[in-house]
Amino acid sequence: MAQRTATMAILGIVIGTMVCPVFGQQGQPRITGDWMMTSEFNGQKMTSILSLNRGEDNQLKGRWINFMGVSELKDVRFENGKLTFVQVFRFGDQENTSNFEGTIAENTLTGTLKGERGEFAMTGKRAPRTPPAVGVWEMKVKMAEREYTGTLTIKASAEGKLTGEWRSERGASEIRDVVAERNKLTFTRKMTIQDQVRESSFEGTIKGNTLTGTLKSERGESTAEGTRVGGTVIGTWDLTITAESGNPRMQVLKVNPDLSALYGTIPVEKVTLNGENLSFQTEWSFGDQKSEISFTAKVAGDKLTGEVATPRGTRKVEGKKQPMPQMRRRGNNPQAQADKPAVDPDRRPDVVYVPTPQEVVDKMLELAKVGKDDLVYDLGCGDGRIVVTAAQKYGCKAIGFDIATERVKESMENVAKAGVGDKVRIEQRDIFTLDLSPASVITLYLLPSLNVKLIPQLERLKPGCRIVSHDFDMKGVKPDQVITMDANGDPYGDHTIYLWTTPLKKEVEEK
Repeated sequence: MAQRTATMAILGIVIGTMVCPVFGQQGQPRITGDWMMTSEFNGQKMTSILSLNRGEDNQLKGRWINFMGVSELKDVRFENGKLTFVQVFRFGDQENTSNFEGTIAENTLTGTLKGERGEFAMTGKRAPRTPPAVGVWEMKVKMAEREYTGTLTIKASAEGKLTGEWRSERGASEIRDVVAERNKLTFTRKMTIQDQVRESSFEGTIKGNTLTGTLKSERGESTAEGTRVGGTVIGTWDLTITAESGNPRMQVLKVNPDLSALYGTIPVEKVTLNGENLSFQTEWSFGDQKSEISFTAKVAGDKLTGEVATPRGTRKVEGKKQPMPQMRRRGNNPQAQADKPAVDPDRRPDVVYVPTPQEVVDKMLELAKVGKDDLVYDLGCGDGRIVVTAAQKYGCKAIGFDIATERVKESMENVAKAGVGDKVRIEQRDIFTLDLSPASVITLYLLPSLNVKLIPQLERLKPGCRIVSHDFDMKGVKPDQVITMDANGDPYGDHTIYLWTTPLKKEVEEK
């Protein structure tokens, strides 16, 4: 038993050590993100994941993930092309400290981990990313007064080639020429109805678990909006696994857009969803050792509770979903006052809440040239980060509007924490009933169809007002400026920002 414990400790060190590439400084390769690290132990290939990011203080942070669990890294540095860190591996009551030193070249991390247990060479490659278009989308298509639904399935081969299928009450349609670049998706749809072949082309935008776009054919143009199946569980979950002895260990479950997953470093072919219940089965193997794993949990928002069963017993599991990369919530939040909800109690939000990354918030306000004399209206304010940033950074007044009670409460808490309650107000309102004329800056993160719905209100703004939208355009209105920001680790693609200035410039349709 002692020998086995020592062996597992060494394994943990080797695996842990493989998980530590760091981030490049200016002029050096970007190294944030996940790396698949490999090494050998007793002739067996070992795999771990190194996950690197930057904290609020812009300092590098890292942790390694393997079949045994998760461990944080200390003193992670990337200077003059060299990556170093200290790894502390704990197994039971044993603790081992090792030092890593390596370099990154041509997107490959090579280095050595040295400790009292010996020296281990390792190599790492960036972890492959599932294309954001992959998955099953529940689509709603509207043409004039007609509306119909369908299911769009996008798959990716091992080489990354995309294929698709569309199913509706009319049967299956062939999807060809599927191309996903950044957060844009295009394809050709071929449908046969009573021996008649009809083709249409689709062009749309993916953001998180929402797909919006247009289907064009000889019969005309249709708007299409889709929601990804399983979107609530897609992402990275930090798990705490507790045995009967009471000793907890950390693990990570990463659910991909196609509902495949990684449990630690163990592949999961398919995560099954049944209402609020999540489950999967998989198998771990090392050498001639094999172990079946059965995982079941109940999901409630960004938390889950359940159990994981292996031949060694059943353990309790608690998990929390990580925020999307680069979408950290601001620690500061202002004290705000809210009017009594001027909202129909049966009115539901038009979009699923997805926070705008802070760097995109900063760029949106910069593009709008916000100044201290401006009044900023954020339509669909979420957690309040845009109005809080406007007040903190530019000293202007701002009002955030949201229809969801939970979002209004969260925004008010954030206003209070940031200490900008004298400049920021949060109101629970239906944005389509608002008089927007007092505002000089309008910020949006809605859907294209909702932006279009706002046009009559936006046309009543005084001349010179700036309207800035994250990711989604406004059909029929020509933007003054469009910029694209690098995704910087966001699995759902790059960010586009649109700027319009009043009076709005209507696009002329070609005849």
